[in-house]
Formats: sequence, structure tokens, C-alpha cells
Amino acid sequence: MNEQQHRDQEHEEFDLSSRESQMKQAHRIEPWLGRTFTCGSCGQEHSVPLRKVVLERGAMAALPFYAQERGLSSLLLVSDGRTAEAAGRKLLELCGEAQLQARQCVLPDDEHGELAADERAVVQLLLHVTPDTQAIVAVGAGTLHDIVRFAAHRTGRAFLSVPTAPSVDGFASVGAPLIIGGFKQTIPACSPEAIFGDLEVLATAPRPMVAAGFGDMLGKYTSLADWELGRLLLDEPLCDLAADMTRQGLELCIRHTADIAAGTEEGLRKLLEGLLLSGISMLLVGHSRPASGGEHHLSHYWEMKFLQAGRRALLHGAKVGVAAVKMAALYREAASLDAEAVRASASQRLADPDYAAPDAARADIAAGYGAIAGQALAENAAELDPARRVVLQRQLAERLSSRWAAVQAVCRAVPAPERLAELLAAAGGPVTEAQLGVEPELVEESLRYAKYVRHRYTIMRLHEWL
Repeated sequence: MNEQQHRDQEHEEFDLSSRESQMKQAHRIEPWLGRTFTCGSCGQEHSVPLRKVVLERGAMAALPFYAQERGLSSLLLVSDGRTAEAAGRKLLELCGEAQLQARQCVLPDDEHGELAADERAVVQLLLHVTPDTQAIVAVGAGTLHDIVRFAAHRTGRAFLSVPTAPSVDGFASVGAPLIIGGFKQTIPACSPEAIFGDLEVLATAPRPMVAAGFGDMLGKYTSLADWELGRLLLDEPLCDLAADMTRQGLELCIRHTADIAAGTEEGLRKLLEGLLLSGISMLLVGHSRPASGGEHHLSHYWEMKFLQAGRRALLHGAKVGVAAVKMAALYREAASLDAEAVRASASQRLADPDYAAPDAARADIAAGYGAIAGQALAENAAELDPARRVVLQRQLAERLSSRWAAVQAVCRAVPAPERLAELLAAAGGPVTEAQLGVEPELVEESLRYAKYVRHRYTIMRLHEWL
């Protein structure tokens, strides 16, 4: 798509007046950019602060013109050592040619030779934000974007995005998953107002990062199912438009698995489109529920354990893909149970005084999280309140009994773990925990404790009752 087509597209009118018209556009990026509208699915007002997406060869050259149109003349271009070579220096030249005042900040690697989204990196970036800085530009992959989105939000600067690898769905997100005090938590921040996905730059991305982006998308099978469980069992609000947008992005990637694995221009385009659709779905609802469930909690737990042990981090999407296979296995196990077996198990669990009291959960959190247990306890405070816990357990027991057919249908809709493993392998990513370097002991530990990473209902929490 050339620049003229983009200008024409920006003036195209999209009908978002009804639920039907909104759902018809769920597979597209353009209709939602810069829009505020009442959702025909959930009735809430949705707003997408992301204004512009350029996804083509040479897209990076469009950034200086966008900055000029917005009156942003002083830019801070943020990259790491690798992405500075891949795109940062070229963008600096392009900004200079457009007579913009652009400075480059190259964040240093940690002791493992990688960039971590932690307090150290955030402070290093903030030291480069001067009073005249009008916009901060992330030139990198997911971790660097999380650092920049937090800094841009806290300093009130415009945030622009140049992805250098289609590795995560968080480019368009408002949340910044940061490691604070050793605990992975999502801090409210801001989405970029414009994204420039240059296919020439993306073509240079390491193949493991491309496979990681595919793995992140594959995790939507289980995250969407987890969200549906929350609606069925806990009356959690669910926006069908946001869910369908994530689903459409996932299906787009599945249809182009071979192209993504081959690293073709079409494959990279479709992968980034899928990732951006998932990101926009999160913008619609203001949280990550459409795109993050138990598979992400397992991934975060492994990440925190690696951090505590001083081990080198793993690619986020690679972990999510492997974790999705584990969650799919739990879904298949749940789908095999009949209603009578579930009622009996739920009754037994409800009658267990140790489970009814929060002490056992507190002990689990202490055992699983050690020095960072305080953060996990705070995250799960509502569940650990004795009065609330009793009400929640009674509701779960009743609904597991009365709504098992609907729950079972959700479980059966998740693809078999073998199918997810087949797709991961086809995309060139790791399939097993062993390939990631996650030991069996840590896998077993995470299946018990990772549900406390976030206070969200997932298949891991359902599994407690079965």
C-alpha cells in the first residue's frame, strides 16, 4: 500500500453504527483508528487512541512526515544495540533529512546480554527525556516498547512505534508489563498514537522472534476460552466484538502459517496484522483479557523464576506458545468429564474446610513466590478475603453443576494440544518445555502456582474443582 492509498484510506468512512456493521469490520485495522463509539455487543463506549498504522515497505519514511503534521519537532528515538543497527540509525537519518530535532537513546543490555523491562531500564530512559522532548519513539520489539510506553505515559509525551520484529501483540497495548521488584506486573500506560511497520525492517528480524510472535497469537485459543469461562462462571463482562477481533487476528495467522514460517513479506505482514488486531481488541476493553489468560500466567511465572535464579530470559511469545499447549491439555481433560463427575467433585471441594479457608491459598503463594509473595498476595486480595471467598466458592459450585454443558462446550472448542504443537512446529518455534529449557520440576510447580500471577479466572482455576 503506497502513501497515496493511505491518505485515501484515512478519509474512508466506515459504518460503525450498529452491532452488525461493527462485527463486519472486526477483521480490519483501519475502521477503528482514532475512533470512539458505542459498542453494539457490550454496550460500553470504546475508544481507540491509536490514530495511524502504516504497514508496508519503507513505512519508516512516513514517520517524519507524520511528526511534522502533528507538530512534533523534537523526537527521542529509543532502541537497544541490535535495533539501533536494524532501524534506529536509519530513522535518525530520515528525521534529519526532514529537519526534525531527533536524538538517539540506545538502552544498554543487562548482564545476560539482553534488555529487560525493569526499573533499571526505565530510569535509564527517563534520564534521556529532556524538557524539550515532544515525542518518544520506540524502535524495537516488545520489551523496548513496554519501557517506552511507560516512560511516555508518565512524562506526558507522544508515543510513536516502529516495530523491528513481529514478536508480540503488545505494540498497540495500553499496559506495560514490567518487572518491578522481581514480580511481573502490568502497569497502566498508553498506546502509541501511530505505528510504522516497515516490512524491509521486519524481514531482518531473527527467525526465533517471528516464531515467537506466532506463538503469542496461538495463545489466543486459550485466552479467549478463559475469558468465556469467566463470563459463564463469574458473570465477568465480555465484549463479543473484542473477542471476535482477537479471533480474526488469530485465524489470519493460522491461514498464513507457511508464509510466516518462510518469512515472506506477505507472511510478516499478516502476522503483524494479526498482532495489531489483538492489540486493538485490548484497547477496546481497556485491559488484556481478550489476549492473555492462563498461558500468559504460566509464561510470567517461568520468567519470574528465571529472574530469581539469575538465568537468561526466554522470548515471551515462545513461552506463551508452549504454555498454550499445556493449557489446551487441561481443556481437553475438562472436556472429557461428565456433569455428574463435576457435581461430585465440586461438592467435595466445597465441603473441604481447608480449601474454604484462605490459609491454604496463602501458603501456596508463599511457597510458590518466595521473596515476591507480597505482590502475589496483593494481586489476589479479593479471593483471599474470607467472606468473599465463601460466596465465590458457593457460586462456582452451583454454576459448575448447572452450567456444565456450556462450560464443556467452551472446553471442547479449544484445539487439541497436539494441533497447537503441530502449528508451533510448522512456524519454527519451540513446542515443549524442554526445548525452552524449562525443567519438569518448574513446569509442575507452575501448574500449581501460576494461577496467582493475576486475579483472573482461567482453566487452571477451573482445574482446581475437577
